[in-house]
Amino acid sequence: MGLAIEKVDFTPPKSLIPFFTSEKFISLQLGPVGSTKTSAGIMKIAYHAKQMHPSRDGIRRSRAVWVRNTRQMLWDTSIQDFLKWFPDGLAGNLAKTEMKYTLKFDDVECEVLFRGLDDSNDVRRLLSLQASFAIFDEFREINPDVFSTMQGRLGRYPDKLLVPPSPGKHNGGCVKDDGSSNALLWGMSNPPDADTFWEQYFTDPPDNAAVFTQPSGMSEDADWLQYLPDGYYENLAESNDEDWVDVYVHSKFGKSLAGKPVFRSFDSEFHVAKEPIKPLVDENYPLIIGMDFGLTPACTISQQDSRGRFLTLAELTSDGMGILRFCREMLRPLLTNDFPGFPVIVIGDPAGAQRAQTDERSVFDVLKAEGFTAVPARTNSVTARIAAVENLLGGALDTGPRHLIDPSCKRLITALRSGYRYKVKQNGEVEPKPEKNSHSHIADAHQYAALHVDQIFGGAYDRLMRQGQRRIVPANMGAWT
Repeated sequence: MGLAIEKVDFTPPKSLIPFFTSEKFISLQLGPVGSTKTSAGIMKIAYHAKQMHPSRDGIRRSRAVWVRNTRQMLWDTSIQDFLKWFPDGLAGNLAKTEMKYTLKFDDVECEVLFRGLDDSNDVRRLLSLQASFAIFDEFREINPDVFSTMQGRLGRYPDKLLVPPSPGKHNGGCVKDDGSSNALLWGMSNPPDADTFWEQYFTDPPDNAAVFTQPSGMSEDADWLQYLPDGYYENLAESNDEDWVDVYVHSKFGKSLAGKPVFRSFDSEFHVAKEPIKPLVDENYPLIIGMDFGLTPACTISQQDSRGRFLTLAELTSDGMGILRFCREMLRPLLTNDFPGFPVIVIGDPAGAQRAQTDERSVFDVLKAEGFTAVPARTNSVTARIAAVENLLGGALDTGPRHLIDPSCKRLITALRSGYRYKVKQNGEVEPKPEKNSHSHIADAHQYAALHVDQIFGGAYDRLMRQGQRRIVPANMGAWT
């Protein structure tokens, strides 16, 4: 699609069109360096300004706030990028002291305010702001308090005096021609570090947000290379370390600053399906439910298919409920609605076979009373459990990964990527066992399922047993290159 303004003609690459045309209240785009995402964010201002309902005098008025974390970065990068598309004096005028550009074309007049907002102390500078749109440039560097407060300042310009309500058509104010809201926030950035607010927001966005990630700059799907010098990403990959390249070339989340991920072989581009996975409807291929017990029960629902793949189809997590309530209120409804008639086997922590002092029933007794076929995992060894998952993640078939995860399993994906981790001591040494945190429950649950199918996929557990359960110690941080 093309957008023409004066002498400006912009056609976003295909990888940016979903972001460019998104009508969600919040739209965020991640991508490699040089992937034209900033240009898309700039032109998206004109795209939405043109949709604003005309004011009383026929002018489509709007106000956009372009945010970077410092004033200097605005002058050095954002404003310079903006002026490439909308030169001062041609498509509008830049008031340097006010850091405001007034964009004018056709019947559109849009004020673009450039603001440096560094931390939560700058929130007070937003309290009297009346705006239509907000654009967060390199949003990974922007304080979450600024992000939250800005949302409350949108949709307040134009007000209902400028665009009065029209009975039966629209409520007036910041609306499009069709009467729907035109209050929007969007942002562009290189990927943030794992275990940060922005990574968590991207992993589990609210319903009013849309998040997008461009492919690696070295993939066949990189559709913006024509705008870059030949060999651009290859040169970057050659001259920088692996962690840097993952973020700025491959568009992956950065290394967690809180600890060392347990599963270094997990690659979301490879192991997470692009579309929902359809389970195999066959009584010979039961659902395998790996389950972690306690007062925070969690489970993953997987299946080994006829092609030898281990497919993880769904997940459940909880807080403050026992296993009986978890089964009746969460697991059973999920199975009834999404997997009706499927045979099921539950694999859980062997410690669940111990009888409770209250009613002398074990967790496995409860599961069996609820109609589940439930058996303890072969071991509770952390070493064996991690090895079983790694064996699945490290395998590949002619058709792709041996272990494929449905994109709806956001908590498991986060755990595998970085949430399930070894704690790093102050002296740089790594703890021998993963730390217990909010991600460990779903990770533990998944490990029990992995143990169940491990022998089929090469027997990492059995190899450990033959080696006398040789201890697996995480490598020193500096050993990864």
